[in-house]
Amino acid sequence: MSEQPLYIAFVWHMHQPFYKNLITGETVMPWVRLHAVKDYLDMAKILQDFPDIHQTFNLVPSLIEQIEDTLDPDSKKDKPYELTLKKAADLTEQEKLFILRNFFMANWDMMIRPFPRFYDLLIKRGRHFSPEEASSAAKRFTAQDLTDLQLLYNLAWIDPVFREKDAQLKELSKKGKYFSEEDKKLVMAKQIEIMREIIPTYKDMQEKGKIEVSVSPFFHPILPLLCDSDVAKISYPETRLPNINFRHPEDAKTQLEMAVKLYTGKFGRPPRGMWPSEGSVSEQAVDLIIEAGLKWVATDEEILFRSIGRQKTQETLYKPYLFERKQGELSLIFRDRSLSDSIGFIYQSWNADSAGGDLINRLHALREKLPKSRTPYLVAIILDGENAWEFYPNDGRDFLNNFYGQATKDPALKFVTISEYLDQFPPQEKLTRLHPGSWINANFNIWIGHEEKNKAWEYLSETRSVLKDYEKQQPAPELLAKAWKEIYIAEGSDWNWWYGDDNSSANDEEFDRLFRSHLSNVYTVIGKKPPEYLSMPIKTKKAKIVREPYGFIKPTIDGRDTNYFEWINAGLIDASKRGGTMYQSETLIKQIYFGFDAETLYLRFDIPGNQDGGQKEELSLNVLFLEKKVKISVPLKRNGGNGQCTIFHEKEDEVWVEAGKDGAVAYDKILELAIKFKDFKGQGGEVVKLSATIETAGAVIERCPEYGAIEIILPGPDYESQTWTV
Repeated sequence: MSEQPLYIAFVWHMHQPFYKNLITGETVMPWVRLHAVKDYLDMAKILQDFPDIHQTFNLVPSLIEQIEDTLDPDSKKDKPYELTLKKAADLTEQEKLFILRNFFMANWDMMIRPFPRFYDLLIKRGRHFSPEEASSAAKRFTAQDLTDLQLLYNLAWIDPVFREKDAQLKELSKKGKYFSEEDKKLVMAKQIEIMREIIPTYKDMQEKGKIEVSVSPFFHPILPLLCDSDVAKISYPETRLPNINFRHPEDAKTQLEMAVKLYTGKFGRPPRGMWPSEGSVSEQAVDLIIEAGLKWVATDEEILFRSIGRQKTQETLYKPYLFERKQGELSLIFRDRSLSDSIGFIYQSWNADSAGGDLINRLHALREKLPKSRTPYLVAIILDGENAWEFYPNDGRDFLNNFYGQATKDPALKFVTISEYLDQFPPQEKLTRLHPGSWINANFNIWIGHEEKNKAWEYLSETRSVLKDYEKQQPAPELLAKAWKEIYIAEGSDWNWWYGDDNSSANDEEFDRLFRSHLSNVYTVIGKKPPEYLSMPIKTKKAKIVREPYGFIKPTIDGRDTNYFEWINAGLIDASKRGGTMYQSETLIKQIYFGFDAETLYLRFDIPGNQDGGQKEELSLNVLFLEKKVKISVPLKRNGGNGQCTIFHEKEDEVWVEAGKDGAVAYDKILELAIKFKDFKGQGGEVVKLSATIETAGAVIERCPEYGAIEIILPGPDYESQTWTV
C-alpha cells in the first residue's frame, strides 16, 4: 500500500457546438444558454463550500465566445429565447408548433416531473408527439397553457440551487402555474444574470488557487485529423477514408493559436494545460500543442496502453509521463476510464449516499493496491462537466455534496489541479511513442470512416480549396477573415459526431443544416453561389441494426418471451437507442426482432406496458412493405393469445383496401407476429423494405425508422447451407 495520500485530479470539460450562423446572426439552438444557467456556474461555485477540493475546468474558447455573445444586448438570441418573450396570444401557428416540439426537451423525470404543471402540459401535448398530430395538439393549448410552458421550460433549466437561493425564482417555483408576461421577463433576466457571472467567477477562483482553467482548440476540432486525415488508418486500419486526404496542420496551428489568444485575454495569463477535443492526440498534433506553449495534455488511458504496448496496470496508469520532442517537452496525463464513466453514466441511477460512498471506497481500494512509491500516485478523473447532471436527481447536487463532504474529511485523499500536482511531482518516466487516437476506443471512427462522415470531410475540403483560390485575389481582409472563420467552425468535431450510425438526436436535421450552412456561408461571403449539393442533407436516419439474423427461427406466437432460444437467431433493431445528449420524445417501440423460416417472416416488437402516458385513443401497429404496397395492421390490445392481423393492399391515390385476415399475432408481454411471404408478395432471395408505425385515429404518432426503411433479405433455397458454411 502507498503510505502517501492518493492524489486525485478532476477535469470537467465544458463544451457546446458553435450554434450561430454568422451571416443571418441566428443562434440555431439554445444549449449554450441553457447549460450556462444549469451547469457552468454552479459546478465551480459548489467548490467554495469545500475549500480543500481543488479541480480543473476545461473551457472551450468557442463556448466562451458564445456565452459572451448571448450577453451582448445587440446580438440575436436563440429562437427559444425570443419565442419565450413573445406574448402567447401573439404566437403564430408555426411558432406554437415550434414551442410544442422544443420546449419539452429536458429530462422528463428529473427536470419536468418536479414541476406538476410542466408535466401536465407534457401529457396534454402527448408524450409520443409526432408531426402528424402537431396541429391537433396545438389546438388543445390555451394562451395560459403556452405562457406557463414558456416560463416553466426556462425555469426548469435553471440550476436548482439558484432557484432555491434567489427569492424571486423561489416564489415562481412555489407559484407553479398561471404565470404572467412579467414573470417570463423575470426568469429570462435571471438567466442573463447567471450567465454574466460565469467567466468572472472562473477567473477569480483560478487567481485564488481554488481551480485551474484549461483549454481546448478554439472550435473543438479533432487536431490529428486536421493535421492528416490518413492518421485514422494508423489507429484503426479498417477505416474507410474519404476520397480526399485532408492535410492542413496550418489549420490545427491556427485553432491552437486562437485558443491561447482568447484564453490569455480573458484570464490574464496563458493556459498551462489542454484537454484536446475528445481527448484526441497524435505525435504531429502534440508538436503543435508544444509550439503553442502548453505544458500538459490529458487524454484517455487506452492511448497510454497502446503507446507503451502493455496491458493496463494501476501502477502504470496513475502517474504522468514526459513526452520529449524537438519542439520541447510536454507532460501527459491519462484518465481513469472506469471512474470517469461511473460518474458520467452509472451513478445517476444510484442514491446520493451510495454513489458518493462507492466512489470514495473505490479510491481507497486503489490506494490499498498501489505499491509503495517515493512519488504519490495521481488518479485523473476526466469527463463532461455538463451533460450528465440532468440524469441525476437535483441536477447532481446531492451526489456532489455527498462525495465532496466525505472527501474533505479524508486524509488519505488529496484533490488537486493538474498543474498543482505537476509543480510538486514532475514526470519521472518518459514516453517514446504516442498512439494516435481519442477517448473513444483509441481511434477516430466517430469522426471519419462512415459514408456520411467522409462526405462531410470532402465537402469541407472542397470549400476550403475554393477559399484558398479566392485568397490569391487579395480580397478585403475582413471578408477573408469571416470566410476563414466559417471554415474553422466547420472543422469542429461536433458535426461528424452526429453523422453516421453512432449517434443521433432530436436535433439531427438542425446539426446537419448548420454544418452545411457554415460551408455555404463561405461561398456567400466571397461572392460565389454555393454548390447545389450543400442544400441537400448529408444525414440519413436508419434503424440501428444491432445484429443480422443468422439462422431459421420458429418462435411460439403467444405474446411472451417463451424461452431464451426462440429469438436467439433473429436479427435485432434497437429502436430506442438514439444516442447523444440531446432530447426527444419517448418511443413506444423499444426493440424489433426479425427472422424467418423458409416461408414465414417473424416479427417481435418490444412495447412495454403502461407506456401510453394517458393515451386514451386506440392504438394500432402497422407494418408497411414499401415496395409491395402491402400493409399489415394489428390493434395494440393485449389478447394474451393468438389472433389474426388485417392485410391491406394499396390502390390508387394511397387508398388502402382490406385484402383479408391472415397470419398469427399475439400481444401480451411483447407483440409477436408471423406473416407468410405470400401475404406481402415476398419471394425467397429478394430484399424487402418495411417500416413500422404506431397510429391512432389515422394519425401516425411513431415511425421506425423515422426515415428510410428496414431492409430484410428473405431466405433463398440454399439459405441454411450457406449460413452454416465455415
